[in-house]
Formats: sequence, structure tokens, C-alpha cells
Amino acid sequence: MAWYDNPTVAATLGALAGSVFTACVSVFIWQKTKKIKQVDCIINDSSSLLSFSDTIRNELKIIYADEPANSVFLFNMEVFNSGNLAIREQPVSIRLDSNSKIVGYTFKTIPEVGFGEVRELLLQETRLDLIIELLNPRDRVYIELISINNYSSNIDVYMKNANVTSRVYTRRAENAILGILSQEIDPSLASLAMLSNLPFFGGFANSIMTMVLAQQIKKAVRQKK
Repeated sequence: MAWYDNPTVAATLGALAGSVFTACVSVFIWQKTKKIKQVDCIINDSSSLLSFSDTIRNELKIIYADEPANSVFLFNMEVFNSGNLAIREQPVSIRLDSNSKIVGYTFKTIPEVGFGEVRELLLQETRLDLIIELLNPRDRVYIELISINNYSSNIDVYMKNANVTSRVYTRRAENAILGILSQEIDPSLASLAMLSNLPFFGGFANSIMTMVLAQQIKKAVRQKK
């Protein structure tokens, strides 16, 4: 008797196929219906517009925006809604090093028309606090900031908001992650992805797959720094 005529084999294969189909449909529905509130900030590479060595600093007198300056830095970043739900009253807090002084900033919104108000809460020498009134999915705010007398190009951005996941990363890290995703798929990840759709094995496979991918991303980011 051929294997496909065996009722036990047929029943087993039928149950397995049904489980796989059910799992695939469940994953598809979950992805379509899951509601995500998430905001990202990409910090682009900073630019030193003006800096002096210690040997000539005392010999030159530079005035920028009516302030004596020994260095001028340009920072630019983009804040965007990477989820699928609108986000209201999103704070953006920018911090520079202790010696710096922010002398000006500008921002641009996408879309330009119909975008919620971007309000300034606080502007001090080393800090700028903004509130974005409304961020719909895929809305973006480009922020450009100029400061003087920085010790370094260090910049920190904080975006803590109720029930919103926030992520801050550099353009270099983003390129590293995209590089991983554009590479040939790891055979081990492909196998785990198939196992993740099977009953009983799904949770275990997802955990291992997440760990493997996280290790690859961490390694790539470390190499790009």
C-alpha cells in the first residue's frame, strides 16, 4: 500500500497542513490588526563648521551670532512616526555637552500642509525641548540645530511618551542594519522562520530567531562605529 493511501499518514499530514495554514493565517491577521505606537529619531552625522587648534585659538577672535566662538557645530536629525497609530503631544528633548550653547534651530515638516503644531517648551544653552502636537503614521519632522563652543559632537535625544515606544539611533547604525537586511538570508534563520509557524515549536523558534538576528545587528553596528 502506497504511503499516501495509509489513513494514519494521511491524517497526520492533513493535521500538519491544517496547523501550518492556521498558523500562517493567524500571523497574517495579527500583523494586520496589531496596533503600534512607535516614534523613531535618526541622528545624522554632525558637521563641524568651525574649529581651531589650541595653538591659534588665543590669536583669533571669532564672533558667531553675536557670541565669541571657538567652534561651531551643525546637527540635523529626523523624527518620524514609524508605527500605525497617530501620536499626540510627542516630546523631543535634545541635549548637547556642558560647554556648548545653542544659537539657533529650524525645522521642516512632511507633509508641509496640515501638520500639527511644533511648539518650543524650553531653549537653554545646552538643551532644546520641543513638543510635536500630532504625528500621523509616516509624518516626519526634520530638525537642524547650530551650536557654538562644543567640546565634542556628542548629542542625546530623549522622546519618552506614554504608551509610545521610542527609538533613537544614528544614521550609521541604520545603514548597518539595512546592510544586514539586504544580505543573503541566513539558512539558519530561514529554517527557524519555517519552524516558527508550527505548533509547539513556534515560540521556541521565534526566540532563537530573534536572538540570532539581534547578534548579527549588534555585530554590524559595532563594526560600523
